[in-house]
Amino acid sequence: MASDIDLDTNFRFLGLTKEQANVLKESGINCNFGTHFKTKAITGIVPLDSSVIAKIGEFMKQQKISNKDTDIFISFNTEYDTRVIDIPTYVNEAVISLGSKLVVSYTVL
Repeated sequence: MASDIDLDTNFRFLGLTKEQANVLKESGINCNFGTHFKTKAITGIVPLDSSVIAKIGEFMKQQKISNKDTDIFISFNTEYDTRVIDIPTYVNEAVISLGSKLVVSYTVL
């Protein structure tokens, strides 16, 4: 049975200050911003791939951002209630390198 599941993987900074958000915006890292639904803090969202992991790590170090204030968010929609999904290798690399927790969200259509 072929799977048509498209994963959306993002690295999230969960509580940026305005200054950190401005530095991230100017850093050259592709990012978007939102507001965390629970804390109302500024959230920086970076589409995750292998080329950005080192840049994220450097930004975290420079801005003194704890890995506890970040996560790697994977979301997908599926028509199946059970399915094996291969997580891309770069996600595992990011978890190890950055120490961020993994959060998964899915919707059964």
